Amino acid sequence: MRTVRDLRLAGLIAYLAALIAGLMVSGLIHWALGGRGQFGWEGFNFFGVLEGLAFLLVFTVSLLIAKRAVKVTTTTLLSAGIFVPTSARKLARPVPVISALQSFEGSIAVLLEDGHPVGVIGMADSLVPWDEAPVVSGETAASELGSLFRQHPIVFVADGDTVHGMVTRERYFKYLGAR
Repeated sequence: MRTVRDLRLAGLIAYLAALIAGLMVSGLIHWALGGRGQFGWEGFNFFGVLEGLAFLLVFTVSLLIAKRAVKVTTTTLLSAGIFVPTSARKLARPVPVISALQSFEGSIAVLLEDGHPVGVIGMADSLVPWDEAPVVSGETAASELGSLFRQHPIVFVADGDTVHGMVTRERYFKYLGAR
């Protein structure tokens, strides 16, 4: 799964590629018309408008193609990576962490043994081992969690032995804007 940093870099590269493609097509049209296009530089004429429209068309189509290719959020793409996508850590809500099964009274909790997570209680009929539970790093982009939610109703967010929380399927779809 891609991290927030990976998505920012992909958004920057895709934006710059679309910008360069638009400028190149606009420049080629300017050159093909003998440099008669003056879109706001020294005046306003038909050839300048043609160059500007060509730039907008190529830039927009390139952005749409890049968005599909790199699968990055629209705000990250349009801001060239300045607006950071939400991380799984920010989307996660606290989950109870217990050290003994006798003290558990809730619905879902992470079981610790010597400070290390060893399992999850409440996901299945029995204890689910930590290495079999759906766990992602806190730096994973929240938009990348979709594949896990096809198989699991809950995804846990942890870095090493530090459990940041859990993301439920409902919270994920609310983040995506689904009702």
